[in-house]
Amino acid sequence: MSTKLLTRGAAAAGAAAVLTAGAVLAAGPAAAAPAGSVGAGPVMPDPVTASVEHLGDAVLYGAGLQVYEVAAARPAENTYPPATELVLRRVHSAAGGIPGAPRFVFVGTPLPEAFVVAQAWEQPGVPSGLIVPADPATLERLPLGDDLRMVSVLTGLLGPFAGAGMSTPYLG
Repeated sequence: MSTKLLTRGAAAAGAAAVLTAGAVLAAGPAAAAPAGSVGAGPVMPDPVTASVEHLGDAVLYGAGLQVYEVAAARPAENTYPPATELVLRRVHSAAGGIPGAPRFVFVGTPLPEAFVVAQAWEQPGVPSGLIVPADPATLERLPLGDDLRMVSVLTGLLGPFAGAGMSTPYLG
């Protein structure tokens, strides 16, 4: 058994404890003290971020979170100034997908197995905006359909992920 597997196993075993401790931390004495008071001590990270950062890969994938990797980056068609679009493909386990590819985790509206999305203007490599379904094998665009959805990355570098964000219905 490798050390990496042991680390993931230990993190997985402690996941419930970390989540529970995070909830207790928010209600503990440190949370009750005003930020500027004497003896308040160091500021603790918020429980959600602390919990996600300390969970093992296996727990994150097993929790039903939507994990995607950047499977391709290519020039977007018919855009001026020239832009880049990203093709994201769902990853079902920590061992799956392309080794070293940036991965993003999304919560919210269910996303297709693969999709094309614009790269954020100010953040290279970060998906943002309306999604277009894609074929997971060929990465080619599929018809848009009526169920329009979008993704927004809300934070960068969260545990093993390049970013975390929301998937929501696209309201225009």
